[in-house]
This record gives sequence, structure tokens and C-alpha cells, in this order.
Amino acid sequence: MVTFTQEQAQDADAIEHLLDRVFGQARCQKTSYRFRDRVAPVTPLCYVAKDGDTVIGTLRYWPVEIGPKGTPALLLGPLAVDETYRGLGLGADLMDVTLAACAAHGHNIIVLVSDLAEFYGKFNFTAAAPTGITMPGEKTDRIYIRGMVPNALAGVEGPVRPFGARFPKARSVKNRSAKWKAA
Repeated sequence: MVTFTQEQAQDADAIEHLLDRVFGQARCQKTSYRFRDRVAPVTPLCYVAKDGDTVIGTLRYWPVEIGPKGTPALLLGPLAVDETYRGLGLGADLMDVTLAACAAHGHNIIVLVSDLAEFYGKFNFTAAAPTGITMPGEKTDRIYIRGMVPNALAGVEGPVRPFGARFPKARSVKNRSAKWKAA
């Protein structure tokens, strides 16, 4: 019997093995992984699907910020289901369970990177490009976004960045000129 539960610390190794089987070890080279580097996932939103004690699916969320205002958002992923269990709707079930958890915890914006527009469209994700939301290092047509409440995306634009990263302060032209004169 398949169950869906919040990820526990003892699931960590099984999740990593599942992700390696589904995506390969090269997955860690993807841009979206840099956004997860040295940042803890949002644990109340991270779920696993289990058949008995065996982890057969996983979905995690990570904190990110959007634009110069630092609008809080979540980065969805990775979503993975063991090859043996594909086609049973477990990925969709993980989406339903975790999106409900995101709403219950008051999260307003979710971003993801994928080539599966049709799948994520079923969950009200739309292309982020028309909103002016980008992700450095990713192709614009692979970025999708969902507002969890009405008008969540109003006035939100700019690059997605890892949680806690800040835009560099703009230096005045005067300061730049002084730097070049001193050199």
C-alpha cells in the first residue's frame, strides 16, 4: 500500500538514491541545484511516497526570493517517482499533497524549472516569462510559476535568486570614476 508522509531524516539516503536513479548524478550540475546549495528545504512541505518502508517518490520545496524586493517564493523540486511505479499517478498525488501543504502554510508563490509544461499545467503553473520573472542560468521557456492566492504575482518581477542572496548595491558613477582615477 502506498502512503504519503512528510519526509523524515531517516529518508535522506533513500531519497538521494532515488534521485540518482531517476535523474543521474549529473543532476547536481543543474542551475536549480545551485539554488539549493547550503539552504535547507522547507521541511513541512517535503513529502515522500512509500510502498511499505521503501521510498518510491519524493517532492521537495526550497526557499527562494524574486526580484529586487526579495519577494519570498518556493522552488519546487525535484519531483521523482521510481521507474517501477510510474504511470500510477504518484507524481500527481505528490503534487496534490504538497500543494495543499504549501497553501496551508501560507506560501503564495511557487517557481519550478521543467520541460514538462503539460504535466505542471494541470496544477495551474504557467510560463514565468510573461510576468518578467527569470532565473539566471536557465532558459526562459523552462521556468514556470504559480500564484497560490489571487494577485500573488501582481508587481512581482525580476530574477529568482537563492534565499538570502542579495543584489549588489549599486555604486554611484562618482564612486566608479574615483576608482578608475586611482588606478
